[in-house]
Amino acid sequence: MAPIIPISSPIGAGYWGDITASVDWCEENYTWTPYIAEFFNSWSSVSMILLGEACARMNPTNHRGFTLLGRSITIVGLGSWLFHATLKYSMQMTDELPMLWAISIACYLTITTQYKNVDEQKLKWALVLWTALVSLFTAGFSGKLQFFLFQASFNGLSLVMVYLCWRAKRELEEAGMSHVAGLFARGAKCYGVAAAFWLVDTNLCSYVNGQEGSVLPFNVQLHAWWHVLASLGLVYLVILMMGHYCFVRNIPFKLRNICVIFPYIHAN
Repeated sequence: MAPIIPISSPIGAGYWGDITASVDWCEENYTWTPYIAEFFNSWSSVSMILLGEACARMNPTNHRGFTLLGRSITIVGLGSWLFHATLKYSMQMTDELPMLWAISIACYLTITTQYKNVDEQKLKWALVLWTALVSLFTAGFSGKLQFFLFQASFNGLSLVMVYLCWRAKRELEEAGMSHVAGLFARGAKCYGVAAAFWLVDTNLCSYVNGQEGSVLPFNVQLHAWWHVLASLGLVYLVILMMGHYCFVRNIPFKLRNICVIFPYIHAN
C-alpha cells in the first residue's frame, strides 16, 4: 500500500525517503513519527531480540550451536526493526537474510541430534553453501520475484524443521517426557495463529486496515502480532530442541515455566 504521510511531515515519504523494499505491509506509514515508517511493526520486533537473547543465555547443552541459534534470532529481530522502520531494500536484507541463516543453523542442530550416522562436516558445508546461494538469489532480485524466492526458500526449510521437531516430540513422549514434548503443540499453536495473522495482513489488508471498506473500525496491526506470536512459538520449538538434545546426550535438565507462558530450561 502507498505510504501515508502525517500532516506534520514534509510532502514526500518521511525521514527515510522513498520506499525501496519489495513489500510494504498493511500498517500505515509514518503516522506516529516521521522517523519510523511502520511504528507497531518496528517495535514489535523487539520481542524477537529479547526472546532470542533468552534462548542464547539459557542454553543447558553447552553446544555453541544453540547459543549461535539464539543470537541469530536476535539478529533477525534487529534486522526486522530496521526494515520496518525504514522500508528500505538494504534494510529488508538485514531482516530476511538472517532468517535464512537461522533456519539453516536450526536444521543442522536437529539433524545432527536425531541422525547419529550423519557426516556433520559434510552437512555443515552443504548448509553453508545452500544458505550462501539462496542469500545471493534473495539479495540479487527485487519486487515480487524477490519476495517469492525468499518465502519459498525460508518456508521450505521451515517445513523440514516442523517435521524434525515432530520427530523429537515423538521420541520425548515415548521416553515419558510429555511435559517437554508438549512444547511442540504450544509452539505449533502460536505459529498457526501467527501465520493466519500474517496471511490476512498480507493478502486482505483492505478488509482489516480500519479504512473505508474495512470490516474493522481500526487497524489491529496483525503483522505486529505475527512478530510477537511467531517469536514465542519459536522459543517453544528451540527449547524443545534443547530438551531433546539433552535427552539424546543424557544431560540431566529441568523445564520450568515463567508466568505460565514462557518456558525455561536449565541443566541439573
